[in-house]
Amino acid sequence: MDGRSITEWARRNITERRMAVAMLIAGMPLTLVSVALYVLPGPGFPFLVIGLSLLITGLAMLGAARKSP
Repeated sequence: MDGRSITEWARRNITERRMAVAMLIAGMPLTLVSVALYVLPGPGFPFLVIGLSLLITGLAMLGAARKSP
């Protein structure tokens, strides 16, 4: 399969709303796990920053999305 066909497929099928939902789905569990790692001894802070950034960006994208009439 040609690399351009994957890019074309992504441009056709991945909407901003789907990307926002995917960011929320990835950000929520990552944030919860990293909070547990932050409280317990472990390297939780970098994962906490990544999880919160995905979560907040996904929420902002969903909030800013236009509603279809």
